[in-house]
Amino acid sequence: MNWYLVWIVGFLLLLFAVSVRSAQTVKTADDYAMADFRLGFFPICGSVIATVTGSAALIGGAGQGFQLGISYFITVLAFTGFTVVAVLVLGPTIRALRLYTVPELFARRFGKLSALVPALIIGFLYMTPTFGMQLVGMSSILSSITDLPVLWGIVLGFAVTLAFTMIGGMPSVAWTDTVQTVVIVAGVLLMLVLGVNYVGGPEAVVGSTPEHLLSFGSIGFTELLNWFLIFGPFYIVWQTTWQRLTAARTTRTGISAVVVGFLISGLIALFAILIGITAVQAFPEGTDPDAIYTSFVAEVFPGSIGGLLMVSLLAALLTGATSFLLSGAINISKDIYQGWVNPAADDTRILRVSRLSVGFMAVLGLVIALWVEDIIAIYQVALSFTAAALVAPVLAAMFWERATKAGVLASTIGALAATLLWRLAGQPFGLHEIAPGLVASAVLLVAVSLLTPHAPDEQVTAYVREFRAGRLRAAAAPAERTGAPDLAAVRRPEAD
Repeated sequence: MNWYLVWIVGFLLLLFAVSVRSAQTVKTADDYAMADFRLGFFPICGSVIATVTGSAALIGGAGQGFQLGISYFITVLAFTGFTVVAVLVLGPTIRALRLYTVPELFARRFGKLSALVPALIIGFLYMTPTFGMQLVGMSSILSSITDLPVLWGIVLGFAVTLAFTMIGGMPSVAWTDTVQTVVIVAGVLLMLVLGVNYVGGPEAVVGSTPEHLLSFGSIGFTELLNWFLIFGPFYIVWQTTWQRLTAARTTRTGISAVVVGFLISGLIALFAILIGITAVQAFPEGTDPDAIYTSFVAEVFPGSIGGLLMVSLLAALLTGATSFLLSGAINISKDIYQGWVNPAADDTRILRVSRLSVGFMAVLGLVIALWVEDIIAIYQVALSFTAAALVAPVLAAMFWERATKAGVLASTIGALAATLLWRLAGQPFGLHEIAPGLVASAVLLVAVSLLTPHAPDEQVTAYVREFRAGRLRAAAAPAERTGAPDLAAVRRPEAD
């Protein structure tokens, strides 16, 4: 009996049942995109964990643990630290603004033109290749346990992901993510415990592992800084977090669920790194790092146990794919279609466009998965470009009233140019391109803003200060004349 297939088929049938049940609640565009702002603690927390622990966290984390050792834990410190601080500081304001997407903040504060580039960056530069990366990961799992060719594995992953996302939208994604979180946590814990036991126990791991893999600073300060910057600032503007905050039933529910979700995700990421370090005892030097996780499962454990472990990995990839697909589709339907093509579109049309956007994003991600060879490199570029272009303008919208539309446009475009040029120059001094990109973005934003006046379609305010002063609703009036959605006029979410 092929236990791998038994576990995977059973798991997919369970998810399909949950997805169909969740789809019965979808009646409007808000139902589809944001679960009508009524998600509780467990679906939000589960969705965060399941989305964060995708292929980069599990496959990538184990591979980097095998190569770099415990130094790779700097990435865990970065994404958990930045997220927890950002959510605690910005979360209540994001909730009060009821933001569907990050570009929506740009449109409200600096006019809708300033939101176009961020919408294109998030929807196409980040979400699409990230979705494609999950398809490649799912295909590698399927091809390692069956005779299914890689091509058909990608196509099958595409079909399953598209079906789940298309059927139920955010309610389906959130609740299936919750189910998958249980599988992910159980699978990673089981793999770490049994893996350590397989190689001889904790003493054998510590005694036989090369010393540099157990030394946090072994890769040097510059590399530690690079990894910290790649995985840190980006999470301030990670749209998935913003959407989970907004979709929550209350402010307290959203913030607590996201914080707890990221702390658990950080723990799972640490376990993945430790799995990679443990695998040093089982696989020879030179083994493909990206194959460490699946090889440990397929070659070390019997199918009855390995099937669960493989399902946990498949769950991580599938939930990441569904979340990225839905999030990118919202950028198209809200920021591009409703913001530029048809601002007067009614709810029925927005719901239809949202579903069509899911299909469009899925096909584009499929193309990337089929034809791009080094999709991990594209993902790192997407991560860096997104953070470099968006972090400074988002912080300015939240904290600096003097920021201008011209400053934001110069900052966004200049950051993309600086990041690209630094990468083309071969990363001088060994410094990753995200560092000069962040610096260029901040410098251009401040300099140009100080030299230019506010545009007529700006909403001149600092949202965090306005929220703390209780004046956020009054600050939304200019949105009526800019064409940006006046979301603050909608009933303010409870801040219990």
